[in-house]
Amino acid sequence: MKKDETSVLINLLAIAKYDRAPDYPIQFMTRGTLSMEESGNAVLAYNETQQDEETGEMTTAQITLSLEKNRVTMTRMGEYSNTMVFVPDRRFEGTYHTPFGNMDMAVYARGVQCNIGREKGSVHLKYQLDLQGAYASSNELHLEYTASGKEKAQ
Repeated sequence: MKKDETSVLINLLAIAKYDRAPDYPIQFMTRGTLSMEESGNAVLAYNETQQDEETGEMTTAQITLSLEKNRVTMTRMGEYSNTMVFVPDRRFEGTYHTPFGNMDMAVYARGVQCNIGREKGSVHLKYQLDLQGAYASSNELHLEYTASGKEKAQ
């Protein structure tokens, strides 16, 4: 761990809401690192492991959240990768990279709230996800982090 990094415990709840299917919640706790910048912005990094519903295989992605007061940039690196930028009332277009090929992706952020602190903080996002030019789902992400105490860098 670098000197400016703090070990954190992360509690995450993500909910995908579909028109014709049940809501799909994902909740987990994990450890990560928080790097604070002099500007008050921060970078939160952690690994996310999920089971593929069809194959049962476990996949891991490295997630990096660049946190600013009214902007969150989420980068996912792994078998499924993308970058999403969340700014209130703005649309961001990008590409969702999968083992089966690339898909056009867009997010429209309806709500972006970051409370950034060295000891604890939270990120709350509400957004619409479009894939290949069509509505896919409405989503919420609620993440809270707390410094792990004894593991904090000196």
